[in-house]
Amino acid sequence: MQILFDTDCLIQALENLENSAVLDLCRRERCKGWVLSTSVPALLAGAGEGEVQSLLRSLAVLTPTAHDIGLALASEKPFEVALVARLVEASGLDAVVTLSPERFSGMPVNAMTLGQLQEKLDAPPPPVKEVRLLDITASYHQILTEVEKEIAETIRSGQFILGAKVSRMEERMATYCQTKYAVGVSSGTDALLIALMAAGVGPGDEVITSPYTFFATAGSIIRAGAKPVFADINDITFNIKPEHVERCITPKSKAIIPVHLYGQCADMDPILQLAEKHGLRVIEDSAQAIGSEYKSRPAGSLGDMGCFSFFPAKNLGCFGDGGLVTTNSEELYKQLKILRVHGSEPKYYHEVLGGNFRLDALQAGVVSAKLNFLEEWTDQRRKNAQTYNQLFKDSAMTPFVQLPPEVFPRHVYNQYVLRAGNRRDELRTFLNENGIGCEIYYPIPLHLQDCFKSLGYKSGDFSESEKAAKQTLALPISHEVDRRQQEYVVETIQRFFLGK
Repeated sequence: MQILFDTDCLIQALENLENSAVLDLCRRERCKGWVLSTSVPALLAGAGEGEVQSLLRSLAVLTPTAHDIGLALASEKPFEVALVARLVEASGLDAVVTLSPERFSGMPVNAMTLGQLQEKLDAPPPPVKEVRLLDITASYHQILTEVEKEIAETIRSGQFILGAKVSRMEERMATYCQTKYAVGVSSGTDALLIALMAAGVGPGDEVITSPYTFFATAGSIIRAGAKPVFADINDITFNIKPEHVERCITPKSKAIIPVHLYGQCADMDPILQLAEKHGLRVIEDSAQAIGSEYKSRPAGSLGDMGCFSFFPAKNLGCFGDGGLVTTNSEELYKQLKILRVHGSEPKYYHEVLGGNFRLDALQAGVVSAKLNFLEEWTDQRRKNAQTYNQLFKDSAMTPFVQLPPEVFPRHVYNQYVLRAGNRRDELRTFLNENGIGCEIYYPIPLHLQDCFKSLGYKSGDFSESEKAAKQTLALPISHEVDRRQQEYVVETIQRFFLGK
């Protein structure tokens, strides 16, 4: 439970900090406590700095915005009561704990005493009935303060496109990905397109990539004027097979786009060797792989360029569309920055044809705020994957489903994808009927998409990609998913296969 402790509760706690019920409850696994920043002066007035600091170490801080304060001032309720109710509602918290719940009567907030909270935490948790595939608002309370600070700073600056916020995010992302440079762009799709343009890919060129990935990979190649040439995938990792890449190389080949699918890196060393041998560019599609590693090297740092997506559903997502290109090449970096603004350098002078690939400062600020939590969230995803693996083994499910192995640490599990054989579609329906979100990534390989018929591929050309498209299913894996929910997912799958 996410709980905001009212000022009166905290003042009482300071009177006997060693036996504080507030601290006891905040140490519970099922409870996280919050305090309003506006409560701090009142706490300091009644206790020493040391005691207040000790108390605050167990709590997270919520800071009201000017908008929050304005709404509270306009309320018919007392200001402090209205402000607390506003913050609880806006932050998605479960309740406010107070010595006087009656003060919040008639307001859209759940108010309870310390004793009532303790009873709730001591009671057996209700049975799980729903597990969402993704709930991008579930952890908003965790990032609220930092995100709203970034947004407020952007609004006050008047710089809404590119500018200091984007530059700061680029610097931080370059450091995170262990590259010299990073260029923020308008989406993950545009990251691929601008990378191809910077690599000089155009009409008459061929680009080798996987047929088992999101549409944007091949779509961007077509938009650049080139031809996608597909190579089949590894049946374990779902990533492109280097030996199949080699078969595809022709005098027209200009680049290779390996896709780090589901959060696990492709086998990059042989791909890089092939590229060097044949003079090809390597553009990593890292849209699902922020934080992933290949032999201790981060995704996006391995090839000539790395392309990332900040789509909201990604491990690091913004509040709209956004993307990024990383590189260690100063030449490519300069080219990317020129192409991002219609090929203009200096302003209003155009030697090349670029596009509008600029990133909004608001989205860059959100990415910067969420980057502070990325490692924590990634660690939880990885723990959730380990939990699934153990639960499936303990429930004797491994003869029925193939679990996703971690071939190249570290897998970041943008999706947790298992194989369910020829009963995949039945299993999906059964899970949905039991309140469990799941998804097929991807039901039709790219070489069989109607819009790519002109490429001349047919069913049977890429057997592993086609088999994966018929067998794979993604389960809820986000950092918000807890063990009880995972147990429910596995128990439901067990009921499907064994009737238990």
